[in-house]
Amino acid sequence: MSRRALLACILLVVFAGVAAPAAARPPPEDADGFPAFAGERYDYPASSVERVSVTVDVAANRTSAWTERATLANPETVDAFRGNDTLRRLVVADAFDHRFGHATTDRRSHLNDDTLVVTYRLDGAVHTGPGGGVLFAPFAGYGNDYRPDGADVTIRAPAGYQVTDAPTQMAVRASVIRWNESTGAGSAGVSPGLVTFAPDGTALAEVRGELAVAATYGPTTLRTAAGGTVLYGPGFGLLLAGVLGLSAALLGTPSIVSSRKRLEGIGFAAALVALFAWVLVTSYPDTGVTPGVVVPWWLVVLTVTLPAGVLGVVLLALARRYARGGVRSV
Repeated sequence: MSRRALLACILLVVFAGVAAPAAARPPPEDADGFPAFAGERYDYPASSVERVSVTVDVAANRTSAWTERATLANPETVDAFRGNDTLRRLVVADAFDHRFGHATTDRRSHLNDDTLVVTYRLDGAVHTGPGGGVLFAPFAGYGNDYRPDGADVTIRAPAGYQVTDAPTQMAVRASVIRWNESTGAGSAGVSPGLVTFAPDGTALAEVRGELAVAATYGPTTLRTAAGGTVLYGPGFGLLLAGVLGLSAALLGTPSIVSSRKRLEGIGFAAALVALFAWVLVTSYPDTGVTPGVVVPWWLVVLTVTLPAGVLGVVLLALARRYARGGVRSV
């Protein structure tokens, strides 16, 4: 490795780290994923919610119609919303302006006894792919930290479509999906939370669904793999190059010693390719939000990548010194 190549690798690491964006987190929700009615912004009695249900009708034209119902536990809140339609619309507009990281449209609400019913359309949560597959992904990667808990979630496939894949926490029957505490650990959420559909009676239905996932999250996953390779690849590339170079020099076989520099270059490139493939496989599909605590990139660079690179440089220096006869075997 020349000094110019080493400097370029260092600059790439610095640039990638500076350019890496911080993941935005949506505002938290109350239990069952239903917004809390605390009465803070508008003057009305606060209320918790019970018996939450969510029904989603997915459409093949990349949209979805949502109906959310929740019983208001405080009768005074029910009276306030029933006696003041303007207040109810303002509160609903504020609470349901965005759902699952996407803006809602066509919001409507009404009271059914003590149950608040909210309907809206959500675009951006449904994707299509080659072959006619449809991907429904509002819960992807804890995008809105949605955990149904006691809620009952029903997802209906587009007309003329069948379900091809869904998280194990969800129960699938024909073209309808149910998700609640009885079907799985509702309090644990799902990750990545992808649901795929394909037209009824088509061949390779599962493949068509996966093509929709690949079309949606494939480019993002490729960028993640490339970024990880740029950030952490040079250090491990230098390490592998040093191991191969020093091994070639120590073997003493003329044909191997003469190709030492080529082996070092192959080792450096092989480390980058292997790291790219590893990040690509482990991060697919990259939905953009990672649950739990994410280790900062700079901490990994300082504690893992940098030591590996320094060790690699030392090994490369020893390989060159031994190849010139500066080190003699005992």
